[in-house]
Amino acid sequence: MARPLRIDVEDGLYHVTSRGWERRAVVRDERDRRRWFELLDRVASRCGWRLFAWVLMSNQFHLYLRTPQPNLSAGMHDLNSGYASRFNRRHRRCGGLFRDRFKAVLVENESYALELTRYVHLNPVRARIVERPEEYDWSSYQDYLAARNAPQWLDCESVLGELAKDRSRARAAYRHFVEAGLSGPIKSPLEAVVGGQFLGSGEWVDRWRRRLTEEPIRQGVSARRHLAWRPTLERVVAAVSSEFDVEQSDLFAVRRRANDARSAAIYLARLLTDEPAGGIGKYFGGVSTAAVSKTVARAEDRRKKDRAWGRRLEALSEHLRTKAGATDKLQVRT
Repeated sequence: MARPLRIDVEDGLYHVTSRGWERRAVVRDERDRRRWFELLDRVASRCGWRLFAWVLMSNQFHLYLRTPQPNLSAGMHDLNSGYASRFNRRHRRCGGLFRDRFKAVLVENESYALELTRYVHLNPVRARIVERPEEYDWSSYQDYLAARNAPQWLDCESVLGELAKDRSRARAAYRHFVEAGLSGPIKSPLEAVVGGQFLGSGEWVDRWRRRLTEEPIRQGVSARRHLAWRPTLERVVAAVSSEFDVEQSDLFAVRRRANDARSAAIYLARLLTDEPAGGIGKYFGGVSTAAVSKTVARAEDRRKKDRAWGRRLEALSEHLRTKAGATDKLQVRT
């Protein structure tokens, strides 16, 4: 089974999910819940984490947090393995408790804080455990509504401060924002996650993908290969236009025969970019997915038979795979 990719960064902002193996319960009663929360308190305090929201469900938990130090993987290992050991001893069981270790989405900045904290706090409602989020005890939502004896690592103030300077008004505004999610379906902010790993602007995601391109691909960690930086359609067109010494407009001429440059551009776009066949067809003049597939098949067949054509496409491929340098330090866990 392919292992998930872990990226530990200094001052990293993450949405973290950990689910029970085969969707089984990870807590069975209030005593289990207290033990899990005690361990979260210990790990968050030791690691220096700042949590903006958390929720513990019967078979999963969600955290939205910042790691001042690059220690998410170490902290999550202590939390999950430590709790699993306690759970197994108490319930006289053995074997794994959590599925696939944990899943972490690296978030660009605090602009997603309102949507992500609401998503976390509405989990018990979506699971039909309660009708309203304040009825559920095992989440940070009640700390947002009224001052409680919250742990030092829980940071409600940063999120509430985005709504109003006055604390009472901020709490009321946050309640209204969350309750807006009760009246109808609201798009999850996690639907915009790229490759199950990044939530942010296109430019920011592209920078991260360039960094991953610089990292060696290890066996069993398919996520790095999937997320590695790839050229855009615009870059493919520019490179092919330069190589074939034609105008870029020639690459979009739909009915022109013997248009080698266009064939090469469509082939390389399908081979190297993230765009699906339908998107490539639309980009190159609104042709069908079938037409794109035929062009790719013809180019590939010619590549096998025509050495000069093959060398030309190979040179273009290498040029388009040129990696951008990465200067920021990161730790990639496997």
